Amino acid sequence: MKQQLNYKMILATAIIVFFVSTNTMAQVPPAGKYNTTNYPEDRKAIEALGMLADSSAYLNDDYISVGAEGMVYYGRIQEENSFKKNDLKFKSLTPVQGTAILRIFDGKTAVSNAILNVVFSSPKGDLHVKVIRSATYVKQMGKWYIVYGQGTMVQTEAELEESIKKSLLKN
Repeated sequence: MKQQLNYKMILATAIIVFFVSTNTMAQVPPAGKYNTTNYPEDRKAIEALGMLADSSAYLNDDYISVGAEGMVYYGRIQEENSFKKNDLKFKSLTPVQGTAILRIFDGKTAVSNAILNVVFSSPKGDLHVKVIRSATYVKQMGKWYIVYGQGTMVQTEAELEESIKKSLLKN
């Protein structure tokens, strides 16, 4: 048992060292790495949808999302109901400068990524979270739709280290 715990601690230390030793600038995409200028008209249409577009921007019930809390939602209505259930409303959404990337493939599929500062209002006060948001879009009959979205909460290195330790000690 003690040997297994030592193995887990060595593994945790190796993972932590890997993450801590990586350059923190890795959170910003490398300049010029991705094509962010092709299909200029499609870019305008996708960007006009916004990160939290109204329901007409979603492809009916063919939308799936994963919230920052880890829940999976099948359809935009189910996702919106989770906010209502928790009495949360989007108050503001601010992209972190230099983190947004929109890639378009063959003029029919697109993927966007950005780090966002999000503020929700609730009866208990404002809730501030930072997420890495990814969204997938498809073009059907000349119109762009959102078909997938995922927001992952950003952790500091200390929070990541603590999460890893807790996870490894559970096992």
